Amino acid sequence: MTLKEFRDIALQAAKGTAPETFSMNEVNAAFIDGLKELAGSYNQFMKNRYDIYDIIIESIDQILPKNVIDALGSFAEVKVVGQGDKAMFRRKLGRQRAKKFLTQVGLSGVYETFRLDADTFEVSAHAVGGGATIDFERMLDGAESLAEVVGIVTEGLENAVYIEVQKALVAAAAVMPETNIESGSWDAEEMVRLLTTVRAYGSPVIYACPEFIAAMGPDAIVAPMTNAAQGIYSPKDIDAIHDYGFINTFRGAPIVQLPQSFVDESNTETYVNPRLAYIFPGGQEKVVKVVLEGATQIRDHENKDNSMEVFAWKKMGCAILTHHNWAIYENTSLTDTSAKDIYGF
Repeated sequence: MTLKEFRDIALQAAKGTAPETFSMNEVNAAFIDGLKELAGSYNQFMKNRYDIYDIIIESIDQILPKNVIDALGSFAEVKVVGQGDKAMFRRKLGRQRAKKFLTQVGLSGVYETFRLDADTFEVSAHAVGGGATIDFERMLDGAESLAEVVGIVTEGLENAVYIEVQKALVAAAAVMPETNIESGSWDAEEMVRLLTTVRAYGSPVIYACPEFIAAMGPDAIVAPMTNAAQGIYSPKDIDAIHDYGFINTFRGAPIVQLPQSFVDESNTETYVNPRLAYIFPGGQEKVVKVVLEGATQIRDHENKDNSMEVFAWKKMGCAILTHHNWAIYENTSLTDTSAKDIYGF
């Protein structure tokens, strides 16, 4: 098998796709056969590992932007640029209800806010990364696959993007009007107030983690009263909770569930703060700007047990274009499980 043939098969395996005339089982089997040809022994693996890493890089760079756009594209504009290229974003000109500001990461991780006087602006990027462990023997035996390794590394880089977005959103909240922020236990009327504010700029959409959405519960049509019967709730909310575990609309505003995962195997620290919900105006200029710069980079380290740790990093950045047309709700009755050492606040 030539390196080009192996590359094509490996990309199919990593993406979980198969040509029309093949099944996924056949693609995975062909990948294992090709890997044995390139790395049938330790020496062969060491000789060909950089070609294998190039395939991993190519797989990640095909998968990562799509996954980020699928998760955040409804409220974030995502740009992919080459190494060293400037990521230029254009703000819409015309009638504006308020001045537009830009919040983005500055030197030493300090977030800066300043007025936009031009119709274009640059979002800078910095390197973030993560790693995965490859058990060489298990991969040759077919017990582990490149798709699993790529999936782990890609998920880590995706989570890094979510962290950058949340850091920028929290930083922007520091300069938002007070009417755009609510902090306290869940109160449906306070969420309505935030929706009313955002509705002045476009149809509001609520973005929150599963924990926040679950705490919202069904919306009361008639609220419970002291020494009286229970309240009356929307049958659609009850059906949605029964079928999916969460409500999917609140007072006409769609609810979009943000990706959530744990930092480590203890299942105690999360990547995204479950207390926070964001309300963005739909159908308008996207508030969040994300840049992915250059190719993913990889290096490795061999452990004493002959397993190989593969570290991947990529340059990325995030900016918030404005702070007056979106809102944030913090449900303080929920526990903040976000990893403080990752966020730095």
